[in-house]
Amino acid sequence: MPENKVKKYFSLIEAWAWCDICEDMVALRVDKKEIIDGLKMGIYTKEFKHSNQIPDPEDLDDLSGQEHTIYVYINDSFDVTGVKSFFGESPTTEEIGAEAIQEGTEIRIPIVVKDISPMAVQLGMLNKEQFKVLKICDGMNTIEQVAEIAQISTDEIEKMMEELRKKGLVKVIKRT
Repeated sequence: MPENKVKKYFSLIEAWAWCDICEDMVALRVDKKEIIDGLKMGIYTKEFKHSNQIPDPEDLDDLSGQEHTIYVYINDSFDVTGVKSFFGESPTTEEIGAEAIQEGTEIRIPIVVKDISPMAVQLGMLNKEQFKVLKICDGMNTIEQVAEIAQISTDEIEKMMEELRKKGLVKVIKRT
């Protein structure tokens, strides 16, 4: 899988994010103000619906010509830290952690159980990292994917999940 790329300009970024469904890079232009506004909520997620304009007509399993969505996670340095591709409004439970299931390992999906406002950081209830991580715990990412998107080690995410669980903010669902 090719690496995601970003060109940064004064008022916008151009990002190329890998779409697993198209098996190709998807080009996006995003206004920096939109990203900065989104970052106030922890992390910016760009939702982009598209379809492959030239699907493989000989491959009966190639569904890339149908409309599908990618979520592109962008951090405060305007870098792409993760991409999720799926059909429909959100990934199915089969799509989340599919690689782990194929390997026969248990997957853990953290889900926010109590919404919290950015004010919680200002009041000292959470630090900025915890708030950012909560925004990635949208039920569409495994613990490992949350760590990758947040650019924090899996061990640190594990500790943070335990702290957030004790605060009643997150629940981790386990699947095998």
